[in-house]
Amino acid sequence: MTDGPLYAYGVAAEDAEIDLPALGEGLGGTAPSLLPAGRLLVLVGQAPPPPLEPTRRNMLAHTAVLERALAQADVLPFSFGTVAPDLATLRRGLASTENLLLNALSGVAGRVELGVKATWREGVAWREILDRDPALRAMRDRLRTARPNADTYHERIELGRRVEAALNARREAEAAAILAELAPLAERSATLRLLDDGMVLNRAFLVRRAEEPRFDAAMQRLADRHGERMDFRYVGPVPAYNFVSLRADWLAAAA
Repeated sequence: MTDGPLYAYGVAAEDAEIDLPALGEGLGGTAPSLLPAGRLLVLVGQAPPPPLEPTRRNMLAHTAVLERALAQADVLPFSFGTVAPDLATLRRGLASTENLLLNALSGVAGRVELGVKATWREGVAWREILDRDPALRAMRDRLRTARPNADTYHERIELGRRVEAALNARREAEAAAILAELAPLAERSATLRLLDDGMVLNRAFLVRRAEEPRFDAAMQRLADRHGERMDFRYVGPVPAYNFVSLRADWLAAAA
């Protein structure tokens, strides 16, 4: 695999042992390969014909190759869509950033990324807020009377404002309690965007492989304790996307 554009999944140390058949098919249905590049091995595949769209299928194929490789060795992931026009350009780009890549690889070696999302079950947060705030409950009850909307406009605005403030305060408290249990088991964590109003926490954790069983156990305790009121989505191990910030500008510079 030396002719034409190459799709780069990531790099590993030069002595990494990765069973290529175990990686399965990559993007475009082609099998990935490992190519030596200085003190690195680069995991590549034949680049699919352009345009390479970030579809669900393509993103899953990219991630699947990296996850299978990560199960065997430490891998520094490249972002989706990293394509070199040819092998010579890829090797020049890797050579020019070899020390940077080795340092970044060292920062994730022996570690995995674990993702945690926590979301209130439907209606839970609203009910709990009303249970704890008699004044808010009384305001809600007053607005249930058959009065014209124009007469209750300002009250409804005030109710919405107070509910939003209460929800935000409760979300912060719940997220802090979850983090208090999980953060000590991780080296680092990254805050990710909340996807909707019901989401309490969306966080990525960089965890040493040896600590993964303890992290699993902590997640199980959280699910046992809060399972009736929260849904937890626990993902991983995955490549440490949220803890490396590598761009493929070096490929353009090497062209």
